[in-house]
Amino acid sequence: MAAGGAVRFSPRSTCGKPAARAAAILLGIALVAEAQPRDAFAPVFVGRPPSDAYIGLTRLPRGELRHYNYGEWAESEAPSYIVSLDNGFTWQRKQLPGGTIAADQRSPISGEYIRLLEREGEGVFVARSRGGIDGRWEMRKVWGRSGGMLKPPVFIRGGKRILVGCQFPREDGGPGLRAGTFYSDDDGFTWSRSNLVVAPPHAPGGVHKSARWQNGACEPAILEWKDGRVWMLMRTSQDNLYESISADGGQTWEAPRPSRFYSTLTMPTLGRLKDGRVLLLWNNTTPLPEVARDESHLFFVGSGVLDATWEDVFTNRDAIHAAISSDEGKTWRGFRELYLNPRRNDRNYAETGGTDRSVHQSQFVELDDGSVLVSLGQHSLHRALVRFHPDWLLEKARSDSFENGLEAWSVHMYVAGIRGHCAFNRRAGADLVEHPDHPGKKALRVRRLRSRRPREPALVSENQGAVWNFPAGTAGALTVRVKFLDGGQGGRISLLDRWVNPTDPVVDLYAMFTVRIGGDGAVRPNERIEPGRWHELTFSWNGLAKTGEDACALSIDGVPSKVRLPLNRSSVNGIGYVHFQSTAEDEDTAGFLVESVGARVK
Repeated sequence: MAAGGAVRFSPRSTCGKPAARAAAILLGIALVAEAQPRDAFAPVFVGRPPSDAYIGLTRLPRGELRHYNYGEWAESEAPSYIVSLDNGFTWQRKQLPGGTIAADQRSPISGEYIRLLEREGEGVFVARSRGGIDGRWEMRKVWGRSGGMLKPPVFIRGGKRILVGCQFPREDGGPGLRAGTFYSDDDGFTWSRSNLVVAPPHAPGGVHKSARWQNGACEPAILEWKDGRVWMLMRTSQDNLYESISADGGQTWEAPRPSRFYSTLTMPTLGRLKDGRVLLLWNNTTPLPEVARDESHLFFVGSGVLDATWEDVFTNRDAIHAAISSDEGKTWRGFRELYLNPRRNDRNYAETGGTDRSVHQSQFVELDDGSVLVSLGQHSLHRALVRFHPDWLLEKARSDSFENGLEAWSVHMYVAGIRGHCAFNRRAGADLVEHPDHPGKKALRVRRLRSRRPREPALVSENQGAVWNFPAGTAGALTVRVKFLDGGQGGRISLLDRWVNPTDPVVDLYAMFTVRIGGDGAVRPNERIEPGRWHELTFSWNGLAKTGEDACALSIDGVPSKVRLPLNRSSVNGIGYVHFQSTAEDEDTAGFLVESVGARVK
């Protein structure tokens, strides 16, 4: 790829973040994407956005795709865009004429392009084209106070009303934001604002020794249901996205409640496809538990972390997911990893300049063949353009035996000590080794190691883990082939409906089912597997509604086990993850091996 100019910070605010906290990112950006395979049923990387991903992507009526650089941390201060004429497979950069104000969405009524934007300290402005996206532009103020992160317009009621998700500080001065919508009934010339709603603050308790950064409710995603109601999903500090319903087209919103979708401090994106189905993009992930913090941690003094008015560290932004509904959100399919951050194991993850890393934030457009082009991510090293077909979310089976290495696995560990902006440096944990029985093949090794280097920083947790995703199902079967090695201290295998950190010490609390296997191979007092030998374990579940019942059957080498696993947590989304983790209490150089995994759901 050819290198472009340096990435510079564009002074726009995010979810409660002062723009002054961001720094310049000195990195080259691709001018032309490399040629990609034209069979993009499963997700394929096709390029890199010129700025962070929540705004800037648009599809013109004749199919031309553009991604403008007016998001945050843009690749250059000069207004420009990247363009694709082949449905997103290759891209080139073009400069914008002076005075042009690009916009994402085209009005189905007038054909003009419209967006709201914030000018820090001045208020909210509407930008509206005259003569199309490459014509003249007019901009004027429509609201006197900051609207924060303003997402692309959503056209409802056949295009007669425009909604734009917004967020504002709380009136009582408390931490966090309130979410709502701006709405226009005259094609964007004049605007009004809805009431604002907020999710409850995060509170310490249970696994959390302190409070998370208090976001309230922000970065809302909006969708019009076929019955005329409007649905809003909001980023929060809780484990779930919160949702609210409007019966009057986004003018007033009901009190919000937790949605079925897990996500913490990350942005959702909603949209309707041409065939009527609804697509959701979000981070189906949960961060590590909050640790105790006090003024003895010099990093936190004066930072806003101690009173939860500022973020400390993000540990759940390396996987972005997709799900699809064909019945107006009553049921959902998929819950699949759309993209795993390729830099998730980087030793210098936190020290690459700039601000927020990761693959949170997204936008998408539908293409001529029904495929979808997604723009995702923030930091220029992490963001991506990904193309896939929504029917990929309907698959019912997946398997892996490491032919592609750890491409589909999360195995990273965190180096203690926050560096840069809200991040830990990383290192790979569980690793691939030569298969002991089949030369040329690989097996995954999971164990617990301690550093032999005198000055190497400590890890947040020394217990290695590995996380793998498959299409989610409330009924199904997962088969894993494992070998617990002689001298090892054992491990646990957990089945979940969301991504949980490989090293999370409380993964069993989030899991639907967990089996713990001792170093001696014991799976229950009178039943064990033989250390030093390969065993095939099959987990079969049928229903995830009532906790406490024997809902999951385990078979070992094809023979039904007497172990019946109780349902630890109910789930409406279905199991879509297997999580392996060492349970060693001391150094365990042996650990256990995983040869293969395979799942099929109903």
